[in-house]
Amino acid sequence: MDVYREAQRLYAEVMMSAASGPELVAELERTIQQIGELLPQAAPDQRAAVLLMNSSLAQRLAGLPKESR
Repeated sequence: MDVYREAQRLYAEVMMSAASGPELVAELERTIQQIGELLPQAAPDQRAAVLLMNSSLAQRLAGLPKESR
């Protein structure tokens, strides 16, 4: 499995999601977990990019209004 491409696919899916509120929170949390599980399998030269995708999703999650979480 190409870990980088799988992380990209997961990232793109959640970023393009039409979900909102608690559903979006759940999708973000699930995707952060999935990408985090892929990270150790990523090639050394791709780990930073995979980690950046996860960090971006975590920032998006943190930026949601508290009533959404």
